[in-house]
Amino acid sequence: MKKCAVLIENDTFDIAARLKSIDDGYFVLYNKRTHSFEVHNGKQRGDTFSLRIPYPCLDARTVTLVRKTRAENAKKLFDDMERENALLAKEQKSAALNKALFAAEDLLSKSGKF
Repeated sequence: MKKCAVLIENDTFDIAARLKSIDDGYFVLYNKRTHSFEVHNGKQRGDTFSLRIPYPCLDARTVTLVRKTRAENAKKLFDDMERENALLAKEQKSAALNKALFAAEDLLSKSGKF
């Protein structure tokens, strides 16, 4: 059976080393099956997986994402997500109301009562 992950110890922008400076338990794997990079933490019990990198290469965005998603930032991250979800829901409700209003005005104008 082939190994499906490759340990990345050296990369063009030293991302693996920069992640270790954030937490020395971090290490980067390239998952051949999903064709994506993953950040793992050897200090975690059991499964070491922390997150999948949504970018096709390791660069400064990776470091920013890892810092943003660290456990100590979880509350702020969830608060930001809640705020964004509330704003999106408000925008969707407004769009639906505008669409209904337009349809009602159109219907009334066609019936000659508006």
